[in-house]
Amino acid sequence: MISLEKYMYRAPSCYKSYYVDNNKVCNIILQLATQCGPYKAQVTQYIRESGKSIRIKLPRIFPDVSSEYSACDYLFREILNEEVAKVNQFSTMKHEEIYRELLKIGKKMRIEGIEKLETIMNKLDDIKIIKQNLDSLELFLKEMEKSLEHQGNEIIHLDFYIRTNFKILLRLGQFFDVMLDSTTNVWFQAHLTKEPFVDINIDILLVLLSVAWGRYRELEFMILNIDKEKIMFDRQNMRNRPIQLSSNSQDDKSSKLWKPPETFLRCTTKYWVHPNNVVAAKACIVRYIPYLIFGRSNEELETLLDPYKCVKSCEIVDPKKIEESQVITSVYLDNKSTQCYWNRIIRYEKAQLLRLRCYGFNSGAKDMEIFIERKTHHESWTGEKSTKERFSLPQSYVFPYLKGKLSIDSLINQKIFDKKYITEKTAKLAKEMQEYIVENNLQPFVRTSYLRAAFQHQDNNQIRFSIDTNLCMVNEYIPNGHQNEPWCRLAEEVLSKNEVTRFPYAILEVKLQTEQPIWVSEMLKRCSATLVYKFSKFQHGMAILHKDKVPILPHWAEDFEEEKFGSNFNSNGNPDSKKYIDKKQMQCENFLFMNSDEYRKRNNQGNILNIENLTNSYSSIRIFDALGSQIQWNNTVDDIEYISVLNSPNNVDNMIFEKSRRIKKLDPKSLFAAERVFLYWIQKSLYVLTFTIILLTKTDNIIVMSKFTKYLGYFLTPVIAFMMFYGLHIYIYRCKSIKRRLVRSNEQEEDRIDHPKGSIIIFSIICSILTLSLFCSIYCGINTIKR
Repeated sequence: MISLEKYMYRAPSCYKSYYVDNNKVCNIILQLATQCGPYKAQVTQYIRESGKSIRIKLPRIFPDVSSEYSACDYLFREILNEEVAKVNQFSTMKHEEIYRELLKIGKKMRIEGIEKLETIMNKLDDIKIIKQNLDSLELFLKEMEKSLEHQGNEIIHLDFYIRTNFKILLRLGQFFDVMLDSTTNVWFQAHLTKEPFVDINIDILLVLLSVAWGRYRELEFMILNIDKEKIMFDRQNMRNRPIQLSSNSQDDKSSKLWKPPETFLRCTTKYWVHPNNVVAAKACIVRYIPYLIFGRSNEELETLLDPYKCVKSCEIVDPKKIEESQVITSVYLDNKSTQCYWNRIIRYEKAQLLRLRCYGFNSGAKDMEIFIERKTHHESWTGEKSTKERFSLPQSYVFPYLKGKLSIDSLINQKIFDKKYITEKTAKLAKEMQEYIVENNLQPFVRTSYLRAAFQHQDNNQIRFSIDTNLCMVNEYIPNGHQNEPWCRLAEEVLSKNEVTRFPYAILEVKLQTEQPIWVSEMLKRCSATLVYKFSKFQHGMAILHKDKVPILPHWAEDFEEEKFGSNFNSNGNPDSKKYIDKKQMQCENFLFMNSDEYRKRNNQGNILNIENLTNSYSSIRIFDALGSQIQWNNTVDDIEYISVLNSPNNVDNMIFEKSRRIKKLDPKSLFAAERVFLYWIQKSLYVLTFTIILLTKTDNIIVMSKFTKYLGYFLTPVIAFMMFYGLHIYIYRCKSIKRRLVRSNEQEEDRIDHPKGSIIIFSIICSILTLSLFCSIYCGINTIKR
């Protein structure tokens, strides 16, 4: 487990006073509990015995109401409203500050960067001045880089600030309900979700940061392409070359709209990322790869940094309408025998998986474009890479296509779509997929819906990132299939509890056509990404929603359950095991039981220790990262600690990160190898046994050797038994070690799953037997000669 202390940064101390003062509010709750709560005696006794002195002047006087409980409830709401107002004010002001700073940095790069480049072009006759200006421009870039990194850290902390205070406020409401036996928290939760700080738009800040980093990369590229040595030989060309960033370039490739290819050939690696680290991961990715927002070109996104600049032939983008994540809905097909699931999880060569995808929620619109995709798996020994092919159809033709009633040739011959949806290239693919669906009786089985944020250069597909959040899986299976339209369940249909499950983590996909860059590895370490080998949303959904049909679960199922990555593997994805019950909830229930009338009658007093545990639990907030490590936070420290993925703006040294975590696959080859080693031990034992039997049976008639072989047999019999039982012991130990996924370690000998001394033991035994055999032969020969 990675220690967070190795890569923990500190937020500016000026932020401390803007966090919810949970210690103060907890003490006020205790004071209210001593005056008008149902546990006055217990809380008063706890304060007296613990030696605590709670002397906090209540910010409000008790209102003139008939009930003490109503007075406490009213007073607590007023206190929480003050804290919420403080959080609202800081969040909105900080959001506006970051927004304006990013605009300022973008404008500075566009104006001052071009001015410095123009100075170089105007002074082509003086190399000394050129080099001086280049040095000045490089310093300018370093300054801009630090500014952008600082704003990235500010965005990360703002997200951390909102999440932390939201959790604090919820737990304070729960603590009040427990101590005063109230239901205020129900009302408070309903109103808290409507507060301004909850609706702070972090996404637009990330998009602005991405555009600003894109402008920085473009300026950096222009500087690197200035050849200092050959600049004297190319003056005229450089004078005629226009200096402009992409916001003014009309012919730049990156200004064109990105269109998804029909065939994908990429190596995809998938990771689980804790929701608390999603913003940190995005802030790190946009440093190198920009956002890919479908339907928006880079030229249009550049207008976000220059909202008051007129750009010809370019639409001004409204920041409020920019959505960095897009809703994607996919419906996976399978049959009653779960043939596709079996083929994919066993990873047969050419195993196919078919799905229908739409961008947005499927409301049943006839003209909605549906992409029909086929994913084909290829083993590494074939020399081919796994592919994904697709074509699109309007939704009105999807149902007859799945039922085999739609002729692809007729669509092409009649030119219904004018080759917009069906082309000659995809006609063969459409026919093959339709035949496969009809022959195997495939029908909708699982639907997945999520928000996807994509990162990619618009002019190439070599590197692509995507982060899927709010993943929801829905059961699409109907025993007799969809006999009539629609071909699947629509978005507005009501679902039962057992038909839907939510995945608790974000899924980061790294899709590369080349080797993984170093910065990608650093990003994965810094956002605590957990590698999940060949993770599949389809297999995960089938394992939860149709576990009665799939007795074999994916290899990550055990880690998903045992290591508390999420909920237990039950029908609805909700925790059903005692180890997943929140500790605070257990403490609350324990406190209420210890102070119940029944318990007090038997024990004459309440449990004072429970009050202390409960108070300590709510007076400190712990934020957990993806590994379960804790970030301790309270208002007694000078600074507030939080995780940052970028370099610290306050000259903080870069921290050392451990390797990103992995969920390792339990490879059957490892178990087969363990069996082969065990059989190897048995084989050697049989060799020794055969030698012993021959030695005993063939030397009975030889008087000279009978006595010697008798003692040799006594010696070899326990040796044979030792070899066989020792091999069995090593086999059982190795199987358990493989199941625990212990890896070879040079530091701890007990962590090794191999047995380096085993070969030495066998070699020693065989050598001893050969020595005895040789000695026996020599002894017999000498005695024969003497006779």
